[in-house]
Amino acid sequence: MEATIEQQNIAELNQERARANEKNDHLASQKEPTESSPDILALIVFLPLAITADLLGALDITGVGAIFVRIIDLPILGILWLWRILKQGPGKQSYSYQLMLAFLIEMSPFGIVPTWTTFVLYCYFKDTKLGKQTIGKIEKLNKAKK
Repeated sequence: MEATIEQQNIAELNQERARANEKNDHLASQKEPTESSPDILALIVFLPLAITADLLGALDITGVGAIFVRIIDLPILGILWLWRILKQGPGKQSYSYQLMLAFLIEMSPFGIVPTWTTFVLYCYFKDTKLGKQTIGKIEKLNKAKK
């Protein structure tokens, strides 16, 4: 008789644990979309900044405008670099190479190409869930080819 009461208590305890685990799993699944969601406020702030810098890049055609554009590109580089470092932290994957490539294109005679806008949209896309899935699939295909 005692063995059956103990078995019932153990069975009830296991059921309570299973319910608690289901609640924890449900709460964790609800938190994931907010953690991986992109920062729309950052896009609202940095996309107009990048568009403005690229529009000023059209002044590259004139001689005086070319000097002005080069002076403007340095603070834009610093702002976008700081934005990405603060977003991800120094230990994680850095956008430094992509950012330097965008900066070098802006400094080249092809400075009228909208590289700052492209960089901001690239970072935003890469931070979205769709972007992470797409890039993950591309990396898997590249590994399969090797």
